[in-house]
Amino acid sequence: MVSLSSAELTAIGVQLLIVLLVVRRSYRMTQGVPVSVVRLAVFPALLVLLWALTTLESIFLTPWAIPYLIGLDTALLALTAVLFTGVAQRAAVYYRNEAGAWCYRIGFALAGVFVVAYLVRLVLTLALFPAAFEIGVVPTGYPPEIQQIALAAIDAMFSVSVGLLLGRSFGVYRGWRAASADGR
Repeated sequence: MVSLSSAELTAIGVQLLIVLLVVRRSYRMTQGVPVSVVRLAVFPALLVLLWALTTLESIFLTPWAIPYLIGLDTALLALTAVLFTGVAQRAAVYYRNEAGAWCYRIGFALAGVFVVAYLVRLVLTLALFPAAFEIGVVPTGYPPEIQQIALAAIDAMFSVSVGLLLGRSFGVYRGWRAASADGR
């Protein structure tokens, strides 16, 4: 039997909590949730902060990442957000609930994109960089070059998934504004 340290158990617990939150939120959005401008603004802001911290951590593991991969990750995030905004705006359904509050619902496929993007990145990171999940553990030395390349690919996937979530928030906000202006 594998013996896990308290740092590893904490890290696994935190990741499981995040997975549950991502899956729960994605499922709820397929059922319909109230439009909350605060949630549509704060969640993406927190996600971009997490993305920036992850990108900074990658600098310590991939010394050749500056400025190439940082620029690539930033471009991927921005491009994905811009391209996905219109998709999310058109894919979401906007309606008023029984109390008259604005709500939106996204399709299962759209929610699945977010969940799969998060889980693929999580599994790859766990398989290649299990120490990355240990809270309070500072990386020592540089991983082998092949792992550095894998880390760059994982960071790119994270940039795309953050861009998807930003695009969803921007698209839902734009769609809600258009729906409320039309008085639907």
